[in-house]
Amino acid sequence: MLRATDTWQVASAGHSTGTGEIRKMTLPDGTRVTLASATAIDVRFDASERLLVLRRGEILVATAHDPDSAQRPFRVQGRDGTVQTPGTRFTLRQDEHATRVAVFEGAVEIRLAHTPAHAVRIATCYSAIFSAHIVQSAASVPAGAMDWEQGVLVADNMRLDYLLAELARYRPGLLRCDSAVASLTVNGVFSLRDTDRALHNLALALPVQIVARTRYWVTVQAIIQGAV
Repeated sequence: MLRATDTWQVASAGHSTGTGEIRKMTLPDGTRVTLASATAIDVRFDASERLLVLRRGEILVATAHDPDSAQRPFRVQGRDGTVQTPGTRFTLRQDEHATRVAVFEGAVEIRLAHTPAHAVRIATCYSAIFSAHIVQSAASVPAGAMDWEQGVLVADNMRLDYLLAELARYRPGLLRCDSAVASLTVNGVFSLRDTDRALHNLALALPVQIVARTRYWVTVQAIIQGAV
């Protein structure tokens, strides 16, 4: 029973990253995979299939050419379904309630866990959010969607609460956003490898202050007038 749980499968995954870690690897066929923070995958390659199992987190995949791709397509299987492609470059991110795919080259087919016989195609420069039951309408890939591979988060009129949620994925502990400043918009480039510096730069750019009870309990809130 323990081996069937998500916790066990993440802990026993063949490849994983810790919080704040970004790691690149090359698969047996030459495909390049980058693992984002707190990500876990299993690799299942043989003569009949090229399969990644995404247990947790986010990956960037740049598939290698396979002369037998028609018989052995590249697939990534997650909680909500499977993404399949003969060759492309894309990201796949598994959040708590949904999965996100963004395609930068080529195209992918999404096959949902509950309706695997039906495929939804997502073309270059488009992204989609899907659950085990439904694929939401495709939308343009957001600017900077792939920049995390370089260890940065590029904000272009990004809401503060969204930016902090992204930074929180790359640091241990709790990072909170006060609702009074959540809708402030942010522009700039912020480090995912040094989130303390990112928070410092954020306080320089916006009328906010960083309140840290400990290194692992941080709140971003409005500046209190008269506070020292």
